[in-house]
Amino acid sequence: MKPDSTRIVLLGGGYVSVWAYRSLVRRVRTAIDNGDVQITVICPNTHHAFHGWTAETLTGILREQSQASPLADLMPKARLVQGVATAVDTVAQVVNVALPDGTRQVISYDHLLLGLGAFDSEAIPGIRTFGYQIKEPAAFRRTKQAIQELVVRAAAEPAVLAQQYLSFVVAGGGFTGVEIATNLAEYVNVLKAKYPTLQAVQPQIRLIHSGDRILPALLPAYNRLVRYAEATIASYGIELINSRRIVEINATGALLDDGQFLPARMVISTVGQSRLVLPGTEFMARDNQQRLITNEFQQIPGYTTIWGGGDACHVPYRQTSAPCPANALWAIKHGEYVGRNIARAIRGRRLKPFTYRGLGQSASLGLGKGISELYGLQFTGPLAWGMRWAFFHFFMPSRRVMVDALTDWAYLFRHRQRRALANNRPELSPVV
Repeated sequence: MKPDSTRIVLLGGGYVSVWAYRSLVRRVRTAIDNGDVQITVICPNTHHAFHGWTAETLTGILREQSQASPLADLMPKARLVQGVATAVDTVAQVVNVALPDGTRQVISYDHLLLGLGAFDSEAIPGIRTFGYQIKEPAAFRRTKQAIQELVVRAAAEPAVLAQQYLSFVVAGGGFTGVEIATNLAEYVNVLKAKYPTLQAVQPQIRLIHSGDRILPALLPAYNRLVRYAEATIASYGIELINSRRIVEINATGALLDDGQFLPARMVISTVGQSRLVLPGTEFMARDNQQRLITNEFQQIPGYTTIWGGGDACHVPYRQTSAPCPANALWAIKHGEYVGRNIARAIRGRRLKPFTYRGLGQSASLGLGKGISELYGLQFTGPLAWGMRWAFFHFFMPSRRVMVDALTDWAYLFRHRQRRALANNRPELSPVV
């Protein structure tokens, strides 16, 4: 690295950092190749997870490697540091990093992107010990394994007890919760087919939502999509409970805020996101959800060389005080715009505001069942499902991993079998 090179540090390996890197390379490639600009990525993980396929990976349609892209492949011109950022010194302009071997490293920056994302909320008492979540890789794998094991255990029991094993509660009626509940219902029926003793056993799935209607991110103008989702939920036999919150989770189920107790072998929470308050950022402005507030150029106010985007940040939407939606597409666009502005700042050019207007929203409710909103137009059923399928493949960051995903889908369509389950009858793990 040249002594006078511009040092750009990207915290996190999610959508914001990946697309910021791409945006930077498009604009300052020559400077990067000449060593005049150096990009460093700090991330505890070695892969970027494409969360759009969470339900499909959880339910065995896709293998885990078909949604995970190596950061080294995605950002070949960057220096990758596998570690956890433990503090930022905004005066010295350095990031302190804890490495996996227990050592520490201090990394200097001229421009810093805070793309730390969010993690599953643990606000519900008992969620860490007795509940299940899906955002973090380890939590996702635990949930995936537990679903399979419950089916195996149910198959070894009489019908009455088997019914108890196949009892689930999903917390959260947003896009993630609705996708998980419906795809879980479909998946459990797929797993049941492997066991003759379960053919007459009906799983019990309850979806709990704190509002008076599911999918609150959809405006009232999109009631058609909500009605389709509600009808699909009912068709799976899922019980929808609106206007209730889970206040506690224990080993036998979930307690609601009205005193009702729901027995369940698995409670999956998709409720809420928490943000890391990285030491050194305590005095930066935040909203009531602990998101760092940025200006229209995605700079942290008071820090012209510190930038933000994605779930960790409150980026104003089209010159309003309202934040952009917290989903993958908006994080991708945050990355594109912030990479452009960092490049412009390096060149001494005028910054441009974040003006992305949005594309739409979609959800899979099981194979061939979906809802999509595209520029205000509403689609349901197989067409909506197919639109989502096409768009998600288009936005996958790695073409190679996209091909892996397509081969998994081709396997499903050709063999009528989920590739992650092919020749892999779930086994029962030892009880610990």
